[in-house]
Amino acid sequence: MKQLSNALGLLLLTTLLAAAPIAQAEDYLVEVVFFGQPSSPLVQGTPPDLDWSADAVDLTSTARADVRSIDKTRYQLDSQVRKLEQSGYEIYLHQAWSQPLDNDLVVALHRGQADNGIYPVQGLVRLSQDNLTELQVAFWRNRPAAGLGIQTSSSVVSEQLHQTRALRPNEVHYLDHQSLGMLVTIRR
Repeated sequence: MKQLSNALGLLLLTTLLAAAPIAQAEDYLVEVVFFGQPSSPLVQGTPPDLDWSADAVDLTSTARADVRSIDKTRYQLDSQVRKLEQSGYEIYLHQAWSQPLDNDLVVALHRGQADNGIYPVQGLVRLSQDNLTELQVAFWRNRPAAGLGIQTSSSVVSEQLHQTRALRPNEVHYLDHQSLGMLVTIRR
């Protein structure tokens, strides 16, 4: 009887220890909408480095099981996207994914065909937590300089939105820039 009690106790302890990391690894759903007003003046920023996503997880090609794209039918910001489009804004990127809250995890997003490693739209998202849940984004809208009639040493003209913001889950947050904007929501 004592052996059975010890075996059950050991089994219970093993089960609890195995479940502890699962309870701590809480996934977040992150959704971003990157947009701009086509009629607003171009505000040139620093173009992205060619290795802009070297330390990031590329959402379109990751093998990580804990970072996954979310099906578009589960997007939460569709009504806000429609309102932006009706007001004349252009949506450059709208994506959602699940990820663990890992301070070292950076997710890379992009849209369009790369030209020498630079996409028409590309960005990096880091979700971290100290006392507050914090979001850090760096997004670029890149266009050929020749098509804009702008003289530059680079073949690309970039606009950049770079911000860090404390976020509350289940709220829509607006990140502003002179010619760009972003809506972000996170939920557990």
